[in-house]
Amino acid sequence: MKKIKHMGKDNERNLITNFDPKPVIRRNAELASDWAYQEEAIVLYNLAVRFRDELIDPLEHIGRSRMSDPVISFDDARNKEVLATYTVGRNALGLKDEITFNTAHYKDNEYGKKEWIYGRWSQLETLAHEQVHLYLHHLSDIDGNHRPSHGVEFVQKCESVGLHVLPIRGSHYQVADADSPFGRIMKSLEVERPEDVPRSDEDKRDWFRPRKERGKSTLEKYTCPSCGLNIRIGVKEDPGIIHHKCSVEKGENIFFVKFDGNEHTIYKSK
Repeated sequence: MKKIKHMGKDNERNLITNFDPKPVIRRNAELASDWAYQEEAIVLYNLAVRFRDELIDPLEHIGRSRMSDPVISFDDARNKEVLATYTVGRNALGLKDEITFNTAHYKDNEYGKKEWIYGRWSQLETLAHEQVHLYLHHLSDIDGNHRPSHGVEFVQKCESVGLHVLPIRGSHYQVADADSPFGRIMKSLEVERPEDVPRSDEDKRDWFRPRKERGKSTLEKYTCPSCGLNIRIGVKEDPGIIHHKCSVEKGENIFFVKFDGNEHTIYKSK
């Protein structure tokens, strides 16, 4: 009978420390044919590696390792303003470098597949954005001198790869340039660049986000036929409201009338 040599506790700890679960997790995601986000996971995992290798951390450095590949996940962020998030440190499963896409921004296309509602170009700008966060966090872990926020360092790193990002807010105010490093990768992937969307200095939205539509008021609009003062009230029938100021000036009761865009004649009582 062959004797089995048992490992000591130190060797067991070394095996656990050296084990990288990310390739297994990625392979599981890419082979999960019954998962709605399988195809999205394949695209995003592949592009995350390419972005790391060509845009964000392409060179080997003496004294530090390169940033690692992320874990890609999909979940409802319960906030439609959030496009994606990155996890500082380890997630609930003990994994590092997680990027989570907000499922609130997905829809089912005509083939029943999940599709980012703002288009592939904007989605990949979002992926690169989150990877820049992880890159700065990686540097911070090494020397403590880098802050993974939307500060000057973040904006400069984004600009170096082609992303135009507002400081502090972090929104993408302009489409990445076609001749930028990011734009050249998109061209190689045959991802069509969207048209530039003009933004005023006061407009802080991402270039791909539509302006929010104002809700239509359910209140009825009434106006003073004398001075034009408008009010809104929540009743359908004529409320018989008197405008006191105009009534004093005219020496008679001036009633608010339902606003219809027409001029109203004030008839004096005999």
